[in-house]
Amino acid sequence: MAHYSLIDIPFNLRHTCWFCGEPSFDLLSFPKSSHQIAQISHQPIELPACKECLSLPTGGVVESIWSFRDNIKHALMNKYAKHLGIGLQWTKEELEDSEFHGAILEGFGKSAWPMYEIAKERVEYVGWDITVDGEPLDGYDESYGYEFNGVRYLSIQACIEYHVKALSLDLVLLETLIEIVGSERFAYALRIAELNRNISSRDRNTIINEVLNQEQDKADIAEYELSNQTTQTLPLVSVLIDGMVAQPEAIEWAIKNKCINLGILVEQEDAFFDEFEHLGGPMAFALFDGLQSYLNARTVKEWCEENDPNDEFWR
Repeated sequence: MAHYSLIDIPFNLRHTCWFCGEPSFDLLSFPKSSHQIAQISHQPIELPACKECLSLPTGGVVESIWSFRDNIKHALMNKYAKHLGIGLQWTKEELEDSEFHGAILEGFGKSAWPMYEIAKERVEYVGWDITVDGEPLDGYDESYGYEFNGVRYLSIQACIEYHVKALSLDLVLLETLIEIVGSERFAYALRIAELNRNISSRDRNTIINEVLNQEQDKADIAEYELSNQTTQTLPLVSVLIDGMVAQPEAIEWAIKNKCINLGILVEQEDAFFDEFEHLGGPMAFALFDGLQSYLNARTVKEWCEENDPNDEFWR
């Protein structure tokens, strides 16, 4: 018969649930069945747990007590999502200052924040370090799951589903936004979803397309800047001439191709646009127009000496 070791319990926590911090007078055996011992990464243990945590659904077999704890936290968050959502939508002061009328609403105004605080404390509670007979229990994996705003979720999907339930958000919208902007920008996607609750399919598609276009614009700008970094080798600067701007990459192209005046530029016009076609028509034409003004200004020797910060590279 398998032996389950009771973890070391600090005296002041001897009646405290290791998972949520609530009063506890029961023990949880992990794994639940001795047949599962071969599937976990550490020795079988027993630890204090409250009746609710003992009864929560935790899915299949997991490899460690810390993974099991995350399942418990996930179940608690799902069960009390609406309570936790109170703190996501209001501050304590806003609830106190709110003018709820009627017995039900007045009761909500008074009890809402305490309900939120209790649920929050249980979800955020961190049990003491696990040791058995003074020896630390090995097997904790800090990379497990997904963390957002200091709370660890089973996965990014679990985080999405929790916020959808807590804040009554559109699941498809939030999922799609995360796919577009990435999990590292969860807060940004969440904010958009919060501003667009209860939307129609048409409005959802409009929002998604707008975000897609914004992200594509950012990608294009980043690609353009990278292109500048990789193609520009001289320490040139942009030059303003009568409202037109000659960009460093266009000036460098002219220097390298010995395009010293407008006549040569006209002859090499096709080569210029071939060089910058990857930027798109409007950007390439803007570079060309700026270079025209610049070369025209350089026909005056005094202007070159006094106003062209790149003059030394033409010599």
